Amino acid sequence: MRAIRGIHHVTAIAGDPQRNLDFYVRFLGLRFVKRTVNFDDPHTYHFYFGDEAGSPGSIMTFFPWPGARRGRQGTGQIAVTSFTILPSAIGFWVERLLRHNVAFEGPTRRWGARGRPELILAFKDHDGLMLQLVGHPAAEARPAWEHASGIGTDQAIHGIHTVELWEEHGDATGKLLVDTLGFRELDEEEGTKRYAVGDGGPGAIVDVRAIGGFTRASGGVGTVHHVAWSVDDDDAEMALRQHVINSGLQPTPMIDRTYFHSVYFREPGGVLFELATQEPGFTLDEPLDSLGASLKLPPQYEPRRAEIEATLPPIHLPEPVTGALLLADDAAPPPTTTMHADSLGFIHRYVAPSSGVSRPTLLLLHGTGGDEDNLIALGRELVPGAGLLSPRGKVLENGALRFFRRLAEGVFDQEDLARRTDELAEFVTAATALYGLDPDGVVAVGFSNGANIAASVLLRRPGVLRGAVLLSPMVPFEPDPLPVLAGTDVFIGAGRSDPMVPIQLAERLVALLRQSGAEVTVHWEQGGHTVTAAEVGAARGWLNDRFVLGAGRQATSQVRAPGHAGQPEAGG
Repeated sequence: MRAIRGIHHVTAIAGDPQRNLDFYVRFLGLRFVKRTVNFDDPHTYHFYFGDEAGSPGSIMTFFPWPGARRGRQGTGQIAVTSFTILPSAIGFWVERLLRHNVAFEGPTRRWGARGRPELILAFKDHDGLMLQLVGHPAAEARPAWEHASGIGTDQAIHGIHTVELWEEHGDATGKLLVDTLGFRELDEEEGTKRYAVGDGGPGAIVDVRAIGGFTRASGGVGTVHHVAWSVDDDDAEMALRQHVINSGLQPTPMIDRTYFHSVYFREPGGVLFELATQEPGFTLDEPLDSLGASLKLPPQYEPRRAEIEATLPPIHLPEPVTGALLLADDAAPPPTTTMHADSLGFIHRYVAPSSGVSRPTLLLLHGTGGDEDNLIALGRELVPGAGLLSPRGKVLENGALRFFRRLAEGVFDQEDLARRTDELAEFVTAATALYGLDPDGVVAVGFSNGANIAASVLLRRPGVLRGAVLLSPMVPFEPDPLPVLAGTDVFIGAGRSDPMVPIQLAERLVALLRQSGAEVTVHWEQGGHTVTAAEVGAARGWLNDRFVLGAGRQATSQVRAPGHAGQPEAGG
């Protein structure tokens, strides 16, 4: 009856779908195998990541719920998910974690699968999900996605290695694993028992850690939803289901999940287990070479495709890399690449420029309540085809993102402003090297809070920016001595009736920049703290005249003020 082959997949809960996609594909180098929806909540994505074909044992899946509350690790939960790599890849991943500013612990040594020692790197994803990379020689026998950008075949992830269950005691869970599911106990170390099926190698292991007295787990973003165990086929699954019933548990009927058939039940400690068949697999509705390329819906939801697609958040798929072509991390992405990245010190989005035309790179700096996507449309409106580099502010004020702290409306925390300005300047320098940008061609485009930190970069770190479009700005601080800004062009758009930026503060900024040697163009509007089509048109014409070769058209379409949900922000 012992039908379990090992781990089939692990499913966890994420927050923002784009950050989830970027972390597991661009950083960890897994293949984006399938983009579908939660079959029980079709207005939520279900992402699958794995090896080339999404083989059982390689699959990590996520339900991304933007805005959902954070979960809490504790008893009755899978707390740690481990991926397996070759031992020789440990050094590569230490360097990669460091370069991408991902905090980690290790490498440390512990007991190993098949009696061989394991080297462990422990870290968390952006949602707080606890992960490990486990260096083990047996990883070589398992498939991997060999076309990840910047990750060679010898460094790639070879599927899931282990899941670690946190339990109040663990004895009942261990009895279920052995007596009902066919595992055998291998070893025990410091309150953690290791169980395995099959050959006991990577992908066939579960650790059960007894942590009595610890807080009970709470599901949410950054936690594992369930683990699925792999069985051969429907017959094996139904036979094992009956064995689960005989043990006193209450499994669900077999459920068709399109790519496999599933039976669910909770083990005695409360962790949700799934039995999942190996067939029919992920090539059922997509060819192998284009897995994950489009949204796939189960048949019952296909008549509602338009409605479902309209409610799902937009995502930007990483540029596919095929054949022997591997992009190094320090290489510029392909010209059409659009990506989010949690690296260089800022979550950011980069859109490479169109080829064949001389255009600047626009550094897009959002207002309070915006994010890295907020000014992309404005950037495309200002200079079609330009490279776009758009970081997300790291300061949170009443739930709204900003680039630096303030003590009150219009009163800036100068110590924080200085530190954040230096951080942003270093980000621009690092991004210039990473993406192969022209260091003399970066022009900031900022609205309100974004305009203020751009002005601070101009005044505090001259030379980082070639120019700037500052919309609804004020004086960030009074430099002493004045910087030398000869050769720097600045466009300022301001409203004479702006209730958040008194006209004298905008005029003082103009004076400071001019006294520093910058060439400043000022466009006044009669309105308030917003961006008008006329202002965008004037900024576009100014950019074309100074930075774009062979262009000169003016913008005519209306662009909403790029603060929170298109509304004015609360003052700088």
